[in-house]
Amino acid sequence: MAVDSSPMRRPGGRNRDVTERLLAAALEILADKGIDGLQYEELASRAQVGRATVYRRWPKRDDLVREVLGRFAELSVPIDDTGEIVRDLTAFLLAFAEAAASASGRAMLQLLLGRADDSDEVHRLGRELLDRRTDDLQRRLDRATEAGQLPPTDAPFVNMMLAGPVQWFVLRRARPFTRDDAHEIVELVVTGLWRQGAD
Repeated sequence: MAVDSSPMRRPGGRNRDVTERLLAAALEILADKGIDGLQYEELASRAQVGRATVYRRWPKRDDLVREVLGRFAELSVPIDDTGEIVRDLTAFLLAFAEAAASASGRAMLQLLLGRADDSDEVHRLGRELLDRRTDDLQRRLDRATEAGQLPPTDAPFVNMMLAGPVQWFVLRRARPFTRDDAHEIVELVVTGLWRQGAD
């Protein structure tokens, strides 16, 4: 019986590698120059692909920006589900602090939150991403409620209570934000939620 000696192909193969290079290069450009500086010719050059390759994947720049921002949020600030809500929120908060303290993270936050005009495309895309991430957090909180680890609560409120202290740390930059800091904040918020639920 003949044996197939051809090399195994990785899922996605070259197409996946090209897409990853393009998204990484797009993130760099957005961080350096903002959305107005995200030009397909430079993106293709940085990713070492033809410009037609970029247009095939993202005929509209909005779609590219949406995917870049979404990928950054999902990879940099994941919402895990280990079955322990305090552990997961601590990891979420620590990841948010690390992302917010990085150069690319600060640039992405400025893109997402820096403008208030609803007609602005960056603000609109940012709101879409934040709404989607809030929905992801709400689903995680709902599972914690079902497990008896939290009272029923709203993700926007929890996110505000968690993110506020981190932003204060990052702005002051007096010392690094640590896992102990994240854990203490989460414990205080969770305790407060239980007290509020008991009222």
